[in-house]
Amino acid sequence: MSKRNIDSSQLDLTGTVAQLKTAICVPAIRSAIAEWRNIGYEGATDITKELLYFWFESDHKFPDGLPFRYHACQREAVETLIYVWEVAKTRKRWDLYGRFRYPTAVIPPVIHDDFARYCIKMATGSGKTIVMGLAIVWQYLNAAIGKEGEREQYADTFLIIAPNVIVNERLRKDEFEGGNIFKRFSMVPKHYDLFWDLNYYMRDDKERPEKEGTLLLTNIHRLYDKQDRKKTTEPDAMTGVLGDKPSEESSGMDINEFLRKNRKPVLILNDEAHHTHDDTSKWNKVIHNLHSEIGVSMQLDFTATPRYQKGQLFPWTISDYPLKQAIIDGIVKRPMKGIAHAEEVNVKDTVKRYQVYLTAGIERWKEYKEQLAPLKRKPVLFVMMNDTNEAKEVTDWLRKKYPDEFGGDKTQEIHTDLRGENAGEVSKKDLDNARKLVREIDNPDNSINAIVSVLMLREGWDVKGVTVVVGLRPYSSKADILPEQTIGRGLRLMFRGKGYNYIERVDVIGNKKFIEFVEDLEKEEDMEFESFELGKDKLHIVVIQPDSNKSQYDIGLPILTPLMTRKKSIADEIELLDVMTLKIPESLKIKKEGSGGKEFQYEGIDVITKDKLVERSYHVEQITNPQEIIGFYTELIASELRLPSHFATLYPKVRDFFESKAFGKTVDLTDQDVINAISESIAGAICVRAFKQALSPILVNREKPEISVPSRLLSTMEPFPWSAPTYKGLKCILNLVPCDNDFERSFASFLDNARDVMEFSKLPLSFGFSVEYQDDKGNMRHYYPDFVAIDKENTNWIIETKGLEDINVVRKDEAINFWCENATELTGNEWRYIRVNQSDLANFSPNTMADLVQYLSGFPSARE
Repeated sequence: MSKRNIDSSQLDLTGTVAQLKTAICVPAIRSAIAEWRNIGYEGATDITKELLYFWFESDHKFPDGLPFRYHACQREAVETLIYVWEVAKTRKRWDLYGRFRYPTAVIPPVIHDDFARYCIKMATGSGKTIVMGLAIVWQYLNAAIGKEGEREQYADTFLIIAPNVIVNERLRKDEFEGGNIFKRFSMVPKHYDLFWDLNYYMRDDKERPEKEGTLLLTNIHRLYDKQDRKKTTEPDAMTGVLGDKPSEESSGMDINEFLRKNRKPVLILNDEAHHTHDDTSKWNKVIHNLHSEIGVSMQLDFTATPRYQKGQLFPWTISDYPLKQAIIDGIVKRPMKGIAHAEEVNVKDTVKRYQVYLTAGIERWKEYKEQLAPLKRKPVLFVMMNDTNEAKEVTDWLRKKYPDEFGGDKTQEIHTDLRGENAGEVSKKDLDNARKLVREIDNPDNSINAIVSVLMLREGWDVKGVTVVVGLRPYSSKADILPEQTIGRGLRLMFRGKGYNYIERVDVIGNKKFIEFVEDLEKEEDMEFESFELGKDKLHIVVIQPDSNKSQYDIGLPILTPLMTRKKSIADEIELLDVMTLKIPESLKIKKEGSGGKEFQYEGIDVITKDKLVERSYHVEQITNPQEIIGFYTELIASELRLPSHFATLYPKVRDFFESKAFGKTVDLTDQDVINAISESIAGAICVRAFKQALSPILVNREKPEISVPSRLLSTMEPFPWSAPTYKGLKCILNLVPCDNDFERSFASFLDNARDVMEFSKLPLSFGFSVEYQDDKGNMRHYYPDFVAIDKENTNWIIETKGLEDINVVRKDEAINFWCENATELTGNEWRYIRVNQSDLANFSPNTMADLVQYLSGFPSARE
């Protein structure tokens, strides 16, 4: 065997690095999911496939018209859950570990393993509540309208358990009351609305007439026996603000009693489940009691920090989306360390000791307040102290020193009782008010500008407006708190879902001990946060907004009703399809091979030395069943066209295609040579392509649009922040032209200087102007053009600038040209479209719009 020089630093043959950084089953599951996605979700039900394609391959809009797409981490979490439960059917923890854990993993003892239990780890602010909603839709629709023999295993009763009142209130108000989350995020395809029939029960709701399904939201304490409700395992500081001790008696229905009466297996979703690892805990005992009485179909634990005290992740974690990736993906704010070249003063007086850090935090908060004012957003200062006495001193100082910014109720101290058995808790008379203030702090009319606390805030306190965190307390393992849980209080995006190309930040300032604590998080996530020098690096947020002094350059775009819609079914069209009309490059050939199988060679190659170590010859029996091959191609066609429920209609057409069309003559599909021919990869590729070409055009209805809004003006846009390039255009209604890249910036300059362009503007994503089109896979998508301009002939131009052409560019061109035709007819004003590729202008610099149009019309790829 030859020897070669190997760079060991480049090798990770067993995935050791990945294994050490995540849970024991995650690396193998990730690999399986990637392959499963590539083969069209094989093994999933038709309903599940349709949902996956609808959620993750289609574009969506919020009720206000702004676009949204589910995050990649949400897709991975949902796909993983579906795969391990529905496809791999690993519905016990021992089955999960046996199939997916890496070989050297140490598995802790499992006391209860009576039903499926999985943990989904997602960084704070990455949208795990949305994953909860998608999981509910998946289970319910399969239970309601799945095939007989399949639907019985799915749940239509869901119990969401929160750890405390504050988390319960957030889930109620923002997500699940009235099914709000399912509507806002387009979770249920419209043609399934008829079957979506759930009762939504929030804490203290009265029982209502029965529906097909039930969703219940409560906090864990409402499920404890009445005599145990006064007890708690949470620290006093935690209960003070998050309300871990709710009132013992409920004015609504008894959830335990309801579930017993309902007698349906329940799917349990634990939110903020970082403290559910102990199978013997009271929380888990409640769940096991429910299972023994009515049955639990599955338990899902959602948390950003599913760790034991020594740091290991819960072994039943199946999906892991770490904070580092969330920061890179822009799903959460980017932490910035504030560097102060000063030391705390060793004096007893709290304010004097920490004044340098407090002052720095306040000044930084003032910068945010000034910069965010045009955007109608309010920043929040969050100060963490060592004990309640220090918290009170700092609160008093803030109120007296800065009465305009932090006086009175503008500063909220979490803990007010300093003496007696309730020391460290919010006093009973202020408890409800404190919860209300903390819960509503992000409202624009809320008066709170600062929170001072010693609270060991874990997950669940969702505040989007925290822009400055000042940490003035030491942290250790005894504190029972992780770095991410502390920094996580400021990570949630202030401008989530707005479509802005803007990088949000949260500034982290503190004494040496606190910064060391933050640096532990950097080591844990294997990344280095950006930093700024306090007092030197001033904050500047670029704000894009309409300029009232340039109203003569305002442009209005007509908003039309949808130009195309996807059909609910094309079964009738498939039945009428004549396979003899399908287009194929040439007829397939039949080779006389007969039966007996095939030989193939196997070689074993050392992955490091590249030496051949093994060579074998193997015999493989031929496939003798044509139905198996035809069924496989039918599945591929249905998958490619997003028609999972059309298998039965497609199968006879695929069979007829091979029998009568593919070989240029009628053949006997039971002949072994024919079977061999249709099993070749070229036969499959030709078949799938022929059916896609024939069926793709009939997947959608071309609609005759009407005018929905005669003229939507660019001047109606709300101000928004921007982090990408800008151009100061004279003929644009906006103060700055927001550009996504340098090519757009140079094109904005061209439009601004072209003497035949009267006015122009970038069309920001947040403006919401889009046109429907069908992509190459049959999904309905929304196309958002780049620019709008009006020339001296009063022609309105929709302009697309392209760096690289993607596979759907022609489809987008067709859709926007169709829109222009209809807009011209409906408004009486001429609308035209042109696409400008970056390569088109590599050797030509036009001076006018007319020059550009004439130049581009000379190419075979003219886009007018």
